[in-house]
Amino acid sequence: MRAPPPQTPPIVSGKVLLKPLLEMTSRDWQLFYRYFRDKEIALLNGSSPMYMPLWLFKRVVMGEERSGERQGYGIYTLQNQFIGSVELYDLEPVKTPYRGELGILIGEKTLWSMGYGTDAMKGILEIAFGKLKLERLRLKTLEHNARARKAFEKVGFVFERVSVETRHYNFAHYSLERSRWLEKNLKV
Repeated sequence: MRAPPPQTPPIVSGKVLLKPLLEMTSRDWQLFYRYFRDKEIALLNGSSPMYMPLWLFKRVVMGEERSGERQGYGIYTLQNQFIGSVELYDLEPVKTPYRGELGILIGEKTLWSMGYGTDAMKGILEIAFGKLKLERLRLKTLEHNARARKAFEKVGFVFERVSVETRHYNFAHYSLERSRWLEKNLKV
């Protein structure tokens, strides 16, 4: 019988723990899947609820994680409750990335607007600009998603522009440069 792979210690950021997606439990995967099937959450992402089966969803996400094109983390409360995910994706180039996109999802609606997303973003920015030494991160959100926009600006993202994309949604585009993040977060 093979021993389970060693668990990576979680990253603590404020009131959240970040754990690699590849180390999530079956229960966490079921919740993660449920969040992607939720109509309200999908609308906030400018998409449709996902309808692929759980086994395929898990296979796709794990394949992207293993390929290096994505680095994702489950977001947990300090009490170890899975509540969402935060990910770096479209890493360019894949092997030694210097830029990428950030995505975040808090699936537990009762925890919206309570700072969990902000704390998770602070943790992933430590990974992106510290460990990975990325030079630039981008993200986009629906223009009318004021809660997300406020959280992005709170951690240092700078608004760039609004674009109209598929289904005629307006998206607000943001970016954050490593140098700007270092200026704000350098501990003396």
